[in-house]
Amino acid sequence: MDAMNGKGEGVKPSIDSEDATLRPAAAPMTGSPFMGARILDRHWHVRFWEQFTSLSYKNMIVAYRNLRATLLRIIAPLFFMFLLWLINIAVRNDNPYLEYFVDNPDPAVVTVGAIPACATDMYIESPCWDFLYQPNNNSAVEAIVTGIRENNPGRPIPASAVLGFPSMDDVNAWLQNNKEQTLGAYHFTPNGSTGMDFLLQINSTVGCWGRRGGVNGCVGESTATLGLQHAVKWLIGCVMETCIDLRSRAACHTGPLAPTPATYPTPCPGPLPLPQVKLFRGLYQDPTFFSQVPLQVAAEREIARYLWQLAGRDAANFSWTTSLSEFAHPTVDSINIVGQAIGPFVFAANLFGFVLLLSSVVMEREQGLRQALKNMGMLDSAFWLSWGFTELLAGILFSLLIIGFGAAFQFDFFLNNSFGVLFLVFFLFQWAMTSTAFLFSTFISKATSAVYFGFVIFIIGWICQVVIAFGFPYTPDNIDSVPALNVIFALLPWSLLAKASWDLGAASVASGPQGIQWSTRGSYCQNIQDPEAQARAFVPGVYQNFDCVLSIETIMIFLTLEALAYFVLAVYLDNILPNEQGVRQKPWYFLLPSYWRRNRSSAIPPPKAKRRFWPWKRAAAVQPSGPSVNGSKVPIDADVAAEEQRMRNLLELRTGHDLATSPVPPAAVEVFGLKQVFTPGILTRFGHSLNRFFCGWVPKLRRKKNRRPAKPVSQRLKPFWAIKGSWFSIEQDKLFCLLGPNGAGKTTTINCLTGVLPPTGGEVLVYGERLGSSGGADRIRSIMGVCQQFDVLWPELSGAEHMHIYGRVKGLPRSALREQAAALLESVRLQGAARVRTGAYSGGMRRRLSVAIALLGDPLIVYLDEPTTGMDPISRRHVWDVIEAAKAGRAIVLTTHSMEEADILGDTVGIMARGQLRALGTPLRLKQRFGSGYQLSVSVVPRVTGADGAAAARAQAARADEVRAYFRAALGVAPAEENRAYMHFLVPKAREAELPGVLGTLRERGPELGITDVQIALTSLEEVFLTIARKAEMEAAEAEGRGSVEVHLDDGTIGHVPLGDEFVESENGNRYAVKWAQDEAGNLQVLRCVPLSASEGAPSDDRPTGTPSSTGSDAPPGVSFKPRQSVLL
Repeated sequence: MDAMNGKGEGVKPSIDSEDATLRPAAAPMTGSPFMGARILDRHWHVRFWEQFTSLSYKNMIVAYRNLRATLLRIIAPLFFMFLLWLINIAVRNDNPYLEYFVDNPDPAVVTVGAIPACATDMYIESPCWDFLYQPNNNSAVEAIVTGIRENNPGRPIPASAVLGFPSMDDVNAWLQNNKEQTLGAYHFTPNGSTGMDFLLQINSTVGCWGRRGGVNGCVGESTATLGLQHAVKWLIGCVMETCIDLRSRAACHTGPLAPTPATYPTPCPGPLPLPQVKLFRGLYQDPTFFSQVPLQVAAEREIARYLWQLAGRDAANFSWTTSLSEFAHPTVDSINIVGQAIGPFVFAANLFGFVLLLSSVVMEREQGLRQALKNMGMLDSAFWLSWGFTELLAGILFSLLIIGFGAAFQFDFFLNNSFGVLFLVFFLFQWAMTSTAFLFSTFISKATSAVYFGFVIFIIGWICQVVIAFGFPYTPDNIDSVPALNVIFALLPWSLLAKASWDLGAASVASGPQGIQWSTRGSYCQNIQDPEAQARAFVPGVYQNFDCVLSIETIMIFLTLEALAYFVLAVYLDNILPNEQGVRQKPWYFLLPSYWRRNRSSAIPPPKAKRRFWPWKRAAAVQPSGPSVNGSKVPIDADVAAEEQRMRNLLELRTGHDLATSPVPPAAVEVFGLKQVFTPGILTRFGHSLNRFFCGWVPKLRRKKNRRPAKPVSQRLKPFWAIKGSWFSIEQDKLFCLLGPNGAGKTTTINCLTGVLPPTGGEVLVYGERLGSSGGADRIRSIMGVCQQFDVLWPELSGAEHMHIYGRVKGLPRSALREQAAALLESVRLQGAARVRTGAYSGGMRRRLSVAIALLGDPLIVYLDEPTTGMDPISRRHVWDVIEAAKAGRAIVLTTHSMEEADILGDTVGIMARGQLRALGTPLRLKQRFGSGYQLSVSVVPRVTGADGAAAARAQAARADEVRAYFRAALGVAPAEENRAYMHFLVPKAREAELPGVLGTLRERGPELGITDVQIALTSLEEVFLTIARKAEMEAAEAEGRGSVEVHLDDGTIGHVPLGDEFVESENGNRYAVKWAQDEAGNLQVLRCVPLSASEGAPSDDRPTGTPSSTGSDAPPGVSFKPRQSVLL
């Protein structure tokens, strides 16, 4: 691909990787070297590499220019790591209040303090009492309680802060009616004369968050029911009950000394649970050490003091101090905040890139950018792999940022686990999510829907990760419970990420060996429930998890398989699902030999036997008959019929014969009976059937006044024929201009000729290459240039970058590409804006760039679909010059709505209406055959200004009246249009013989009538176009039962004008001139309905006097114009 493009007399350049041979411009494709064939004959990997690199470059440039979105993808990992750091700090600051969350190798010795005031309890109600006791009718008990009050260290307790009761039942009754109003209660039982037993009753339940005391109906409410007291008393009796005996201090025991053995069982059952705690605004209050232990120690102290004094000993020598210390212990439990939260946070950070990728891929398809690249010969493999490569680089960056930010915040998760394990987990997850985005993009048609879809994925992902955080389904108890859910969770990349993050988090905070290393990524996970088997499998110095059912190594394998499988599935669904044009391939397309082996053939195969169609397609298999179809009652234009017959004869020569042996050389484009029909799918028909079944009983709503009636459902469900059989050819060095109103089939024809839309019937040869053959579209696209109806440009790229990307996709060498791009940009006057992003271009500049892209690579066939739309007159004229100069050596197909453009550029003009070619020939030929006659323009002496200006104006008006009167008398015509310079008269062909005499008279009487200039010309091409389009619309309206158009006049009357009539007269004698036009759908509409003067028959006003609207039926005749009445004009 080192050959340089050049131009010579009658030759077109050929790009060849081996030589630079030139071929004659008109040589056929088959049998001789040509540019497109030589490009495609190169090795596949050469084409793929050029396209892959240019598309990857495009993706990177677009991402770099889209700075906000790119920064968001980079900052997202930092933001979520910072958020995780804040959460981790908050939890770690609370952990020291819970001893089993921290290592404690040297516990401190703590002296038990005084009984606290009840008001200091976090959940106490007011009023409150420090403690209750019973019985209050025993002197020994009263002495002990008095000692507890008076000897409380640092804070003597007043008598008003305690309450005494005769019995335990009285205490329970008081507690039942006074919730959360005391710290505890003593139940003393004298044990003969030498001992005193007691039972301590406290409330150890946790109250509701944020409230002091219990709240009715809330979870965790502190209640003092008898049943709860029994449980608490039994629990405290097991742990804290104390006996004191002077005769034998060693006789004290910890068994329950219950008042009634039937109420409190003995001995104490098994291990007791850890004491409950109370939580308030992040602070923990342990009832054991807040009130229970001080109450117990105070009772023991005063019972001992009482018995000491009862024995006659000196109270001054009595000393009682109690201290406690917990056992030294490691961390017996942990809160794995990072391990639990990093999975959802990484998933949330990834979703920014997921949504951006999803919307970008859908946007390129929605806006036609991908189709524009395919028109340049882009391979699907290059498109998908370029996106995949770009996202793989983004995945590597994403994984490194996650690990880097996590290590910067000193998370054990990142410091204790292997870098290789962490990187692969995050990278493979990113890769799997990229393939998932590709897969979902095949189901989404709008880029705006990608954002909403991403939010749905976010909700589903977080739900799945929360479920996994609670142990389902990846625990020994749940793994086999619902096998179908295991499969579903395994197919979701975010579920696998959650499981891997959980294992990595648990390993990073383990009390023993920490972290999962590369060598143990699979061996750490062992599902062993037997303790003896665990002991045998234990490996010192290595982290192991005996409750693991899915290892990180297996998760890596699953993520890799999902990334590959989802990518292949995305490419497959992209081919078999309908694209924006409704085109799709067969589900078994990859099994067909034609998909892998592209044979070149220029021979048109013989027609096949008629295939059987499904019921909903059978009606579309046969072209409908009617007034607008070939072979119907409507006569075909003679030129169109002659061209069709010529093409039919040529088809016989082309059928079954190679072009190399054909006696007739091929034209640039040969179209044989091109047809295109759109049929409603089975789902559409089924939906209409349901709607008719369920809603058929609903009365029809009254339609708004003047509203066009909707088509019946039966008509909407019929096959729509966009092209009803077109036969024509396009010669090289010629420009074929295709005209027609909106909906006529122009763009559909262009789509069929460019291979975007496979035709329903017919054959197309482009330089002898069959468009429908295996690989024919690819070969034709290599010599084809397309300027689509709407600009397909990336706003982030400049004009020069567009030229570079499209040129490399087309296969141009870099040296030739630079020269061609610079020359084309200069030819369309964009050399000064070549480095400017197209997002800053005006509409006209974008159209000029699209024209330059279409001419890139010296294509042999160029399709320009309305190329000058939106341009200013100067730019339009300049582009016309570019197109005119581009005719040499190539064929150009142009569609436009500008009749002036078609008249100037078109060598051959074809006019389509209602899917059918209605006229064909040169502009002059069409004007002669379809024009209404001649346009005669007369210039009258202009008005003068000054003191006698009013008189001159009256004289000017009189002269104008004389000119009108003369033309009315001589030719029977009135001015079709007037302005300050000219009066334009349309002379019908029937008066053509009288024109020489009229012109002679005007030359003789010119000074008398004030005529200074006379111009005569054939009617414009616009008039020809409107005549043909109006005729086609009238035929269609007649077939559909639409006979007239409703007009609302300024005086309040309503008239129905027959379709196509230019002069109408009401029954009361008023005459009207009707000016017709077509709306965006191609339907005939009344533009103006101007009343004519009764005496002169000339228009009395040139302004629109009525508002048209269509009606579905004719108005009743014989009704005069009256306010709010309908009449037939």
